[in-house]
Amino acid sequence: MENDIYAIASDGPAKGSRVSDQAARAPFYLLFDDSGTILEALGNPVSPVTGRAAPQAAGFLAGRGIHALLAARFGQKMLRELDSIGVDPVEASGTVETAISRFLESIET
Repeated sequence: MENDIYAIASDGPAKGSRVSDQAARAPFYLLFDDSGTILEALGNPVSPVTGRAAPQAAGFLAGRGIHALLAARFGQKMLRELDSIGVDPVEASGTVETAISRFLESIET
């Protein structure tokens, strides 16, 4: 699992922020590694668009080489788009820090 990169949909740019309810229209995506270190906080350029958010968000994330996207909810379109780029959707809640910890614990073994 070393050097894997993941993303979490977030309402803010920090670990204390809430996990976003919307995977495609989250205000931020925080990239983190398998040790839980935040590597980058990215403003989501797709957040304000009026249509086709799922394919645009998936395209934005595809170039980042992530293995999974954590968010509170995933729409059917976003699930299809993530599947097409080989990214696992993972439901998460609470703060970014708590969600990352739970996720990393779940993939250890």
